[in-house]
Amino acid sequence: MAAPAIPAKKAAPNIGQKIAQWWTKSARNLDLFDENQSDRVLNDPWYMLGGMALLFWYITIATGTVLMFFYVPDTYQAWRSVRAIFEGEQGFLVALIRNMHKYGADALIIALTMRIYRMYFRGEFKNYNQLSYILTIIGLILAMFSGLTGYLLIWNQRALWATKVFATFPTFVDDFHNIPTIKVFMAPLASLLEHTLSSLRIGHLTANFMLAGQSIGPATLTRFYSAHFMLSILAILAIEAYFARKGRGGKIGEAAAGGGAGRFKRINLPWFAVVFCFIVLVVVSIWVPVDTGSPANYNVTPNPILSDWYFLGLYQMMKWWQPAVATLQTILLPLVAFAVVFLDYSPERSPWKRPFWTMVGIYGLVSWLAFSILIILNIADIKRDPPYVYLVSMIMLGAGAIWHWMFMAGERKKRMKLEREKAAKAAAVAVSAAPQAAD
Repeated sequence: MAAPAIPAKKAAPNIGQKIAQWWTKSARNLDLFDENQSDRVLNDPWYMLGGMALLFWYITIATGTVLMFFYVPDTYQAWRSVRAIFEGEQGFLVALIRNMHKYGADALIIALTMRIYRMYFRGEFKNYNQLSYILTIIGLILAMFSGLTGYLLIWNQRALWATKVFATFPTFVDDFHNIPTIKVFMAPLASLLEHTLSSLRIGHLTANFMLAGQSIGPATLTRFYSAHFMLSILAILAIEAYFARKGRGGKIGEAAAGGGAGRFKRINLPWFAVVFCFIVLVVVSIWVPVDTGSPANYNVTPNPILSDWYFLGLYQMMKWWQPAVATLQTILLPLVAFAVVFLDYSPERSPWKRPFWTMVGIYGLVSWLAFSILIILNIADIKRDPPYVYLVSMIMLGAGAIWHWMFMAGERKKRMKLEREKAAKAAAVAVSAAPQAAD
């Protein structure tokens, strides 16, 4: 009789198959604006952030479309056209729409930022949800870049010089090979950077493309105006295609069929939350009108040079470190945020059960707030301050590592205690069963 055939062992998936599997499952779980959280949004206000972000995005686009009819994208008339809007020459409603456009964009960035931190600290990126987290970060970056292009359109003194500083960031990419750490400890990488980025002058080409030349001028304003408009249009088309792909779902509070997201779930908020957000935006726009500042002047350099609030931390880095180092750190920030979701591979979601990564998130938040406050106070010394920043960084991350080690040691003790208790119970059962077996 022939021996039964042994089934062939299934080959382990290769790296390409693993990436394809991850992409398929992550795409299936995609949740860009908390549209799949209908069962949570009514019980947990934190899950309103996605709907709020989309609501403020729609408001920003709608108000921006109205402003296009009154704004003049010309270096001579830009500031005057904006000033005319604020002075009420087109009526109170147009002035209100201008303020709502500005504060709606700020609210969008705040909602996206808070949603990212919520997803991070609650571990929502786990179990094939990394793509939702990564795309939310990309959405925040695009919103900030849209804010940058819109910031210059006012053509006032602060916007001109803030853009001028920001536009120099890409030029320092060509100097990455001269960064001391790379040059001394990573000589092969330094040589590669020198013969690629530096030789091709990628940084200067990028800056020239942004500015439509080598300096800020009429062509820059035209390019920023086009980018500001087209970025919003392309983004909203992508979002609408995303919702159309997901299909129609149920109303708020009902289980969505197949995870769909239809008309009622694009803005996954109860009606009273939508009304409240809109009223708050209108009240703030009336109570705290946006200042137009003074017209742009190439001959007067303000001190300090301040950008819009969400870029202040980056400007502080430019003051503390050499420009090439600050630029590299700026590029690495989102890459580190992307990498964390794959490095934190434990199944635990509670922030208390993954202490090191919780401390990394706290460190990022505290650093951003501290940097922003310090540049407003105009406190920066490139010779004195960086060592203190490195020291604080090492202390916070070291504390996180120690906290993590203590937590894991405690978990090991609990497991060992549980195993001993199970062994003791098993031994007791065996002892009590022994006399019965003897009888």
